[in-house]
Amino acid sequence: MKRWAALIVAAGMVLAGQHAMATEAQPQQLPDVKTRTKGIIPPGGVLTSKTGGNTVDAETRETKPRADGRYHYDSPKLIQRLKAMNVNTYLFGIWESPTDWDDLRSEFAPLARAAGIDIWLDLVPPSECQADRPEGPYLEGYCSRPFKLDFVAWARNIATLSLQYPNIKAWQIDDFLIGQNQQLFTTQYLAQIKQTQDAINPNLGFLTTMYHWDYTDEHLDRLAPYIDGVLFPYLGGGQSTTDSRYVAAQLDELLAKLTPRHLDLILLLYTDRFLDAALSPSPEYVAESLKQAMPYAADGRIGGIVAYGAPVNYDRRPTIASNNLAQTGEGRLSFAQGIYTTAPATGFAEAYQQVTVDPAAGSYNLRFATYDQVSRTPAKSGKLYKEVLVDDQVVWRSDVADEFGFTWAPASVDLTAALRGKTTAKLSLKLYAQAAAGFPIDVGFDSLVPTGFSIANFGFEDVNPATRAWQFKQQSPIIHGTIDKFTSHQAKDVYDVIAAAFGGHAQPAVPTTPSSPIPGDLPRTGATYQPGGPGTIRNSAMYGKGRLSLFVPERTQTTAGSCVWAEQRMAVDPNAPRYEISWWDYDGFADDLKDYHFKQVTIVTSKEKKLLSNLDAAESPKVWMNGQGNWGAVDITQFVRGETSVVLQFALCEAKGVGDYLVDVGFDEIDAVGLTVTNGDFEQGTTGWTIVSPHPGMRAQVLTAN
Repeated sequence: MKRWAALIVAAGMVLAGQHAMATEAQPQQLPDVKTRTKGIIPPGGVLTSKTGGNTVDAETRETKPRADGRYHYDSPKLIQRLKAMNVNTYLFGIWESPTDWDDLRSEFAPLARAAGIDIWLDLVPPSECQADRPEGPYLEGYCSRPFKLDFVAWARNIATLSLQYPNIKAWQIDDFLIGQNQQLFTTQYLAQIKQTQDAINPNLGFLTTMYHWDYTDEHLDRLAPYIDGVLFPYLGGGQSTTDSRYVAAQLDELLAKLTPRHLDLILLLYTDRFLDAALSPSPEYVAESLKQAMPYAADGRIGGIVAYGAPVNYDRRPTIASNNLAQTGEGRLSFAQGIYTTAPATGFAEAYQQVTVDPAAGSYNLRFATYDQVSRTPAKSGKLYKEVLVDDQVVWRSDVADEFGFTWAPASVDLTAALRGKTTAKLSLKLYAQAAAGFPIDVGFDSLVPTGFSIANFGFEDVNPATRAWQFKQQSPIIHGTIDKFTSHQAKDVYDVIAAAFGGHAQPAVPTTPSSPIPGDLPRTGATYQPGGPGTIRNSAMYGKGRLSLFVPERTQTTAGSCVWAEQRMAVDPNAPRYEISWWDYDGFADDLKDYHFKQVTIVTSKEKKLLSNLDAAESPKVWMNGQGNWGAVDITQFVRGETSVVLQFALCEAKGVGDYLVDVGFDEIDAVGLTVTNGDFEQGTTGWTIVSPHPGMRAQVLTAN
């Protein structure tokens, strides 16, 4: 049964009907922007999707490499999924594989044309191009190939291809203004790009991506002569993909800046994970955001909507197992803040409901559990507090920088004084910013057990706004509260939400899901984090139940140069056209612990031992990430060619000795081209692997969830 929201019930159909009647009476007044003059925006707006960096279900590639040793786009399957999702355009990414450009020209473009799907091309700037490393291909990664950062060559070739396939309507370069990118995209260079494409196809659109903070007069005045519009990634009040409060307001704000400059606005809505956000988008969030945005596309105020990371490959895998952070069941209350944000002091997010009190009870008590992903460091103390309130009076409080980071810690509070003599009361759960807090956080509440009164939806299993009982008060632009509900079919649910919205169809109602009784054998005392230990999430694997864990406990002394690892000797296929190794890794983001713990991947051949990847565990987002430097699979052909077997090691190593602060690094889903990997998903325990833990205090093990 699907759980996603009926939040846009027939809204698109009603708006379409109203729009049709209005059109009969008076021609639609479209904004005077360059995309409309070029004719690249269809009626009702561009309704499209795109893959993205480290999304997990957005890209449809073939399941086996071709004769060239590369995974190519599965164009027939992608076309089928796009048609079923009711898109009229696809933003085709040229980034992850050197074969993407050829796949577009020889396979996807003709199929899309036959299917009636327009194409926009998506290229990356210098900040997202890992190419031409003198050390060799093993340090290279994703980039828009074959022309890489020669965007004049891209303009020439895309314009020429658009004459062959008129359904190629536009192209965009990501993130003009991020970091050092703007040093390349000078006005002189942009003029050259524009002149090159216009000489071949003056009706080809050219756009870029600009974040909410980029829309200054200086930036817009500089770019306006050379681009036709912008893609605007919506991130709530700041780095959030669960906060839909500001969709309409931010569209109105940006339209006021763009329309006078004859620039179109395309909303980019994250429908799969964004690496700087604390939580992935839920079906309910996607539905509510589209409910606000679709009228803007329908009446022409904006040029369209991009569903970023739309899970067109929803049947590839189930939902990432470690996304279920609930203590019991599949739901929990979450208060979250993304990376690179600062929550202002006195702000808060709160969930509350009116509870029924038994006046005959002799005493009143609340047992519950809290969870947070915070390493206990001085820089985080005294800023964010978990709170329980009765009738707006604090009855329990705890600093998020307590002893129990990354575990569910039990708590109990006597409410006798607060509830005696009452028949009802307001119960609130809150995350409060006592001081400005500039670090990512995800705080959970779960497993509420009341004595002497009753609580509806005490296990946070019900996400239906009409029946969930909990209401939310959001008094911070950065901290956002929501019920975080895990399902194994979330990707398909999000896909169906997008398909219904783009197709103007009503969506099924959200089912009411009651909370099951809270087990009576939950821990009554807290415990410091141990992988797979008391209070930890039930399954920390990426998929399945197994993963490699490389661990340093709290208050444990390590020495510089010490390592723990797992290794495997892998047979080499002598006939393979190339060789690569791919893996996914995970760690707890802790920006104030840089330069201590490093995730390393090493290859050992008959000739040498070579470090392939060396990533600081404090720098990567706290989600499963793919490959070396987050740049995907590593090309190891230069080391493997001529070998009959090689050894791959996956390690946690100490650059500096520490005396405190835990780290738990995970590796999972290890795969290869041209090598034979045994038990790369760790579903068979240690089979195929040698586990090496030579240093006291550090531990390597394979964890298997129950």
